[in-house]
Amino acid sequence: MAYPVVVTMASMSLMGLTDTFFMGFVGTAQQGAAGLGAVLSWTLMAFFNGTIIASSTFVAQFKGAKKYRDCGDIVWQSFFLATIATIMVASLLLPFIKPIVSAIGSSPEVTGFGCQYMQVRLAGAVFVFGNFCVVAFLRGIGDTRTPMKVTLFVNVLNVASTYLLVFGKLGLPVLGIRGAALGTVISQAVALTIYLCLFFRAQNHAKYNTRGFRLPRWDLLRRFLRVGLPMGMWWLLEMGGFTVFTMFVATLGDSTLAGHQIVRQLVHLSFLPGVALGIAATTLVGQYLGANDPDTAERAANTAIKIGLMIMCSFGLIFVFFRFPLVKIFSRDPAVIELGATLFLFAAVFQTMDALGTVASGAIRGAGDTRWPMVVSLLMAWFFFVPSVLILGKVLGYGVFGAWTGATIYISVLGLLLFARFKSGKWKSMKI
Repeated sequence: MAYPVVVTMASMSLMGLTDTFFMGFVGTAQQGAAGLGAVLSWTLMAFFNGTIIASSTFVAQFKGAKKYRDCGDIVWQSFFLATIATIMVASLLLPFIKPIVSAIGSSPEVTGFGCQYMQVRLAGAVFVFGNFCVVAFLRGIGDTRTPMKVTLFVNVLNVASTYLLVFGKLGLPVLGIRGAALGTVISQAVALTIYLCLFFRAQNHAKYNTRGFRLPRWDLLRRFLRVGLPMGMWWLLEMGGFTVFTMFVATLGDSTLAGHQIVRQLVHLSFLPGVALGIAATTLVGQYLGANDPDTAERAANTAIKIGLMIMCSFGLIFVFFRFPLVKIFSRDPAVIELGATLFLFAAVFQTMDALGTVASGAIRGAGDTRWPMVVSLLMAWFFFVPSVLILGKVLGYGVFGAWTGATIYISVLGLLLFARFKSGKWKSMKI
């Protein structure tokens, strides 16, 4: 169940790496701005995405309990929330892109390019939210291969469209960094079209009652929000902490920002197996709990954690021994290469603890345990992570290495806390 999710999420991450790669041929400032814009865009949508994806927990538990037609109903609740989220992004975030990016304190050149990138990405937020709705449904019923196939297809489309739009090929205008963002949005729009066709097809409608517009079911929506809102806050708090992390690095110079973004993107790829195993654990735990079989749910989660540890420890070794060649793929700037290679050593340290936390959090999410992780994320992200980045990086003068030290400690401690929550077993008695 997990391996297609690994392929899916790796392919999704390649969309970000595609922008980083092509911007490397345009300029260092554009390369840093694309990475910065991607992080900020994702952060501004994180609350909505985290809330919407909670529908997978309900779908999994409904399927385990053989309440198949309720699976379709919960997805329609997520469609309703996605509509509200789109309106909020358009009215509350898009008009204020420039002040948001300017507040970071990066160079004027990076700020200008970052605004251009984010304006396009956020304008396509409706496609992101819609994709999350249907993908949550598919994963909840245990279908992880379909999202893999769709994502692989649209990723090829993304590479082609980004190349054409960035460099103005086939008679198209040269759009530069706007072209990179637009290529991603086009790919997301095509993905949503495919997903909706699949969701509404006769086979799914016959079993899960997917067709037919329906108004919100307030009883079901309240239960959804009780689980989803803490998850949305959890995502927002965590992403917010990493955004402050990136904002600080952005003030240290264009070369430092570019090196940071290259390593961040590749580290993101490395923890995708952990995320995939966490998603598989969410589905299996939800389905087994829906079928009143908590012991099998626990065995499935423990297996996922063991596999995650093996895979992510292997990535840690890769980061140690191949750190220079990895950075050289994306940059020819000696300063960027040296900095990035050093940052990979930090990433190698926190891989194991990241695996524990990522997979364990997926397991307890399958039971609907989202409030406790939200509180822990709040405390860790904003009372430890952000202060440590600023104190070690700025006050004590250790710069980007001080900031990455704070991040390493934060990821390690948070991973242990989430694993401890899973081992406590409290999630096995939760009812949603």
